[in-house]
Amino acid sequence: MSEQFLSEVELATRWGMSSKTLTRWRCDRRGPPYVKLGKTVRYAMSVVLEFERNGLRKPAPRQITPAEPSTPDITQNMTVRDVVASLRAGGGWLSHTVESQS
Repeated sequence: MSEQFLSEVELATRWGMSSKTLTRWRCDRRGPPYVKLGKTVRYAMSVVLEFERNGLRKPAPRQITPAEPSTPDITQNMTVRDVVASLRAGGGWLSHTVESQS
């Protein structure tokens, strides 16, 4: 029995993607191995099936990460007038905020 080959369009249809995606994958050295004769690109069916099998993923258990403690926003009580006044005085508005809240 001889090996069956899929064209780029046939494989793209099988996988529900654009044939341009397969072209990009070849340039990026991704995707299944292929055979190229002149301008014709073919994918061996056995290689495609192996690639599909290797692509199967088991869902990873969901990991719950503890919430990080939130830091208070030190600028929440500042007005535009406070920021402008601080900048005109030559100080940074952040240092002015820290000083005024301590």
